[in-house]
Amino acid sequence: MENERRRTLDELVERYELEPDLCDIYVEGKTDKLLIEWFLDQKEHQGFVVYEIDTVEIPARLLFEQGLKDNNRSRVIALALYIQDKLSKTPLYLTCIADKDFDLLFGKEYQCDLLLFTDYSCLEMYLFNEVVLDKYLRLGLRLSQPRAREVLNQVSRVLEDLFLIRATNEALELNMRWLEKFGDCCNLNKKNNQIQFDFTTFINKYLNSNRNHSQESIFRIKLEELRAKELIEIRYKIHGHDFTELLCWYIRPYLGKEIKNFCNSEILARSLLACINAETLSQEGLFQRLLARIYR
Repeated sequence: MENERRRTLDELVERYELEPDLCDIYVEGKTDKLLIEWFLDQKEHQGFVVYEIDTVEIPARLLFEQGLKDNNRSRVIALALYIQDKLSKTPLYLTCIADKDFDLLFGKEYQCDLLLFTDYSCLEMYLFNEVVLDKYLRLGLRLSQPRAREVLNQVSRVLEDLFLIRATNEALELNMRWLEKFGDCCNLNKKNNQIQFDFTTFINKYLNSNRNHSQESIFRIKLEELRAKELIEIRYKIHGHDFTELLCWYIRPYLGKEIKNFCNSEILARSLLACINAETLSQEGLFQRLLARIYR
């Protein structure tokens, strides 16, 4: 992709002015592209093309003007807002798909007909599903224990804390680098299979590693303010990377030696994707809206 010339925003505006019936879909990255393509193929749709946002040149200046961060999610949003603003008529089939991320927690909304968001915080949350995880544990890993429901219940409590910590960093605009090895602050109680997460130690390590320990009091206050918003659906408040990392950490003790060394969060995420089915996805709001948009 690095060797390919990226299309400019003005080129895309001209493209959709001249060919408003094109069914182009823009997504954040490769996994999103492959999942959307696979889903639409399963639903026997044709005439669409899914593009990663990296195929488009999105100036940093535009992100700044729209109050967006410098990441692929923001680029998808920026593209949708820009094209809608520049076109004389909204294309019927052009679609941009982005993760919901912290928007529900922050009460953030976008008025854009071209933009669709995941139903939950991110695309990985469609894998936070008892049926999907049960298939992966039993057939993919050949484990009778632990059971999927128990695993989801255990990891969800830690994942919510991690999400709130990430959201607090975002809300305070501290721009801190994430503390990747959060498993160092977790212990598994083998008697009841419960995760014991040292919340206080993690926050201290997180702030210290970013030389922001002086912000601890402000950080904790803001975090509890966000926690008080009480989003009911757990999948609104889980970061996808945290989910696969913690899940990998949790099931590792149950794995045999022949597979333990080959199990990492990236392989796990891909394996979970292989356990989902199109009919399950078609019951979700995002995929229903996508089908409605591209139906011809």
